[in-house]
Amino acid sequence: MSACTSPYLNPALCRWRDQVRELVQSELVPLSAQIELEGRVPEQSIALLRSAGLFGTHTPTEWGGLGLSMLGSCLAIEELAAAHIAYYYTCGVNVHIGSKAIEHAGSDDQKRRFLTRLAKGEMIASLAMTEPGAGSDAASIATSARRKSDHYVLNGRKIFITNGQIADCFTVIARTDADDRRGGLSAFIVERDRPGLSVGPAMDMLAGNGSFHNELLFEDCAIPVGNRIGLEGQGFELALLCLDHGRTHWAAWCSGLAKEMLSLAQQRVSSRRQFGTALAENQAMQWKLADLATEIHRGQLMAHDAAWRFDHDPDRRRYWAAMAKLANADMVFRVADDVLQLFGGYGYCRDYPIERMWRESRVVRILDGTSEMMRQIVGREAVRPTSPEGAV
Repeated sequence: MSACTSPYLNPALCRWRDQVRELVQSELVPLSAQIELEGRVPEQSIALLRSAGLFGTHTPTEWGGLGLSMLGSCLAIEELAAAHIAYYYTCGVNVHIGSKAIEHAGSDDQKRRFLTRLAKGEMIASLAMTEPGAGSDAASIATSARRKSDHYVLNGRKIFITNGQIADCFTVIARTDADDRRGGLSAFIVERDRPGLSVGPAMDMLAGNGSFHNELLFEDCAIPVGNRIGLEGQGFELALLCLDHGRTHWAAWCSGLAKEMLSLAQQRVSSRRQFGTALAENQAMQWKLADLATEIHRGQLMAHDAAWRFDHDPDRRRYWAAMAKLANADMVFRVADDVLQLFGGYGYCRDYPIERMWRESRVVRILDGTSEMMRQIVGREAVRPTSPEGAV
């Protein structure tokens, strides 16, 4: 393991990064092919994720988490990306979009009942926001939550809900005011076993075997008022807060996956011989790897910068998160495509991890806000007058 020489990571963060890297490379990566084949994450791997604190990297220590900065959390995600994406869906999604609404606006009782167990990996949470008619346009959510005395009654349908099949509870964004598009949304904790909640079968996706995306159906699902997160009408704000966390994490995940693919490419060109010489001695191949290394390094810097600014520039975290996700979602797919091409037929073969990584990388331009939405967010901010320091 190489010594940490980063100018912007302190010794504690370097040790943390190396600790997670050792776990991922020695224990998780070797099981990636098994997950792809069997469609599930082995229980021993879940136990390792729990013991390492990866279900609560960014959750405050008082509620059972590690209390890391966003940069510290993203360093873990970056390393985790070297292994199968199902690992990240299982624990990483739990940290950001699954539990953040409870962390930021939940009552102490909600935090004791849910957040502490989520941070320790004793429960898994999922954000239930997307609907058949409301994807990027969250203000169009139609699932209703009607107040009746001491409870709400939920009716509606959610789709593409990550971790839906294994989640113990859901942060559900539902409409409490039909006349107010944004201010009429509220957030609720809905336990999996609530009468009136049905979880559909896992949807057959292009990639992500071992992780699950499901449809949820609410039919007169009664939820106690005590399960509402924050104030009535705060749901839209909380949903965006969750997505800000998710987009920052996804930028780091893209950086980590791209680095892993570059490592595989370097091994390939060093061992593969064509026309009597190693591919690594071919200038065209060297230039290709140079371009990849440069683009990946740029993406890593952008991911780390967005993570640092998340904690130090909270008023503009949405801008930096969207920019980093936008750039790195494109970057990681270009890298995956180039590395697959470099491997030739072997890259297209399921005996090697490249085709899986190629498939896994494509989804980032869609989830937690499409790339088109990221451009809209960045564009709105970019046209505003800037400080004397410019964009920074």
